[in-house]
Amino acid sequence: MDNVLLIHPSRKVMGTEDIIYANEALVPSLGLASIAAYCKRNGIDSRVIDLRLKSESLENLFEDISRNKPLLAGITAFTNDMKHAGILCEKIKENFKELPLAVGGPHATILPEEMLRKNSAIDFCVRGEGEETFVELITQIKNGNGNNPGVLKNIKGLAFRSGQDIVVNEERPVIENIDGLPFPLWEKFRLKEYNDLLPVAMTRGCPFKCYFCTPNYLGKKVRVRDHKSIIEELKLIAEKFGISRVQFCDATMGLFKEQSGLLFEEMIKTGISKKIRWDCETRADIVSDSLVKTMKKAGCEWIALGVESGNKDILKDVIKKGESILDIIQAVKIIKRNKVKLRCFFTLGHYKETRKTIFQTIVFALRLNPDALSFGLIIPNPGTELRKIAETPGSGARVLSNNWENYQQFGYDCYELSDIRMGELQRWRSAAYFLFFALHPLKAFGLFFDKSSYNYNLKALIEIPVFLLKNLLGIKRA
Repeated sequence: MDNVLLIHPSRKVMGTEDIIYANEALVPSLGLASIAAYCKRNGIDSRVIDLRLKSESLENLFEDISRNKPLLAGITAFTNDMKHAGILCEKIKENFKELPLAVGGPHATILPEEMLRKNSAIDFCVRGEGEETFVELITQIKNGNGNNPGVLKNIKGLAFRSGQDIVVNEERPVIENIDGLPFPLWEKFRLKEYNDLLPVAMTRGCPFKCYFCTPNYLGKKVRVRDHKSIIEELKLIAEKFGISRVQFCDATMGLFKEQSGLLFEEMIKTGISKKIRWDCETRADIVSDSLVKTMKKAGCEWIALGVESGNKDILKDVIKKGESILDIIQAVKIIKRNKVKLRCFFTLGHYKETRKTIFQTIVFALRLNPDALSFGLIIPNPGTELRKIAETPGSGARVLSNNWENYQQFGYDCYELSDIRMGELQRWRSAAYFLFFALHPLKAFGLFFDKSSYNYNLKALIEIPVFLLKNLLGIKRA
């Protein structure tokens, strides 16, 4: 059978530690599992190598390539993965010059031309939803057309190098019938080496336009799965893989009330609610007492809200999420009243942010008093409205670097405001964490011991407080 290799990159290819994954409990890639399943449906075998796992290494990867001789290797990468994904491609090409390499994910979707121009080891970028594009590419490589631009230009969603030119094909339309896709192929993963949790998607796409969010590379049009299909997937997860916890990775769980209601009632009716507990994210302005009550009966244990700011003007005029302070307060009251655990995400450093608005956000976090929270520094990811603002002279915000590996909270060095420099933003973040968890120490320990989709491993119990303390004191990373 024709075969391909699917890879999740890691900083270990640079000889350094995975800062994020050394602290967070690992979850396997839903994207790779979906690609693997679609390949299988089309008669293509696949193997997944997740270099984040301690048991995996470059040596294992090279041995696999030598032994199985894949037609194509596909690599998934978010923006903060791009440096080590690029180095991984270079190392593979040094040893296997003829192996075609394709990179997919949001960064490849937004900046395909830059990626291909700056890294000659990358042969293809798969943009947007990858299933159909990836399989079409495999078919053409099998047919001997992997270097034929006349054929490759007909594959929608693909970008590739043609001599000295970069060709970016037209976008592929979104997959309308996502119920027609096979369930993720989790048997390709070493599940025992991850957090005891699997991601599940009820929808694809996002209709909202938060200014700091990468334009949805899965499409703006939201497509909703049939509730019976989701029930079958949950049964498979529980019975075949013995997993008792899932994270619904939709941006807004419960957005489609009728379909969500059918799903929750079916989870209760079939007894799935007793076999699987789950977490989700949603918006404050759709939270209602009846919704949360039903979600809890269906097995929901954690709800996460993207609060972002405690200042009403930042919420309304900058983030433009369409939620008010009152919406958030009401949602928090409802979730707490129904005894579902609550996590809130706050972001510091917004465009037009001041020291006063940052302080208001911290005070608001203390007032809401969720079971767990996150204070993140805003990241100017490519393609976002925030990045366009920060690249505009005189805007009051600025991009400091394109060190993609630091477009995350550990080692952050990418953005600041004219009046609040990066070092001060880092100090505000540390102060916010220390203040909240000094008042609620048991909640701090919950981050490391409570089962949820956002928990940390025990190593982080020491490393994260030390990291935050260094930021507070202005001590730079070695």
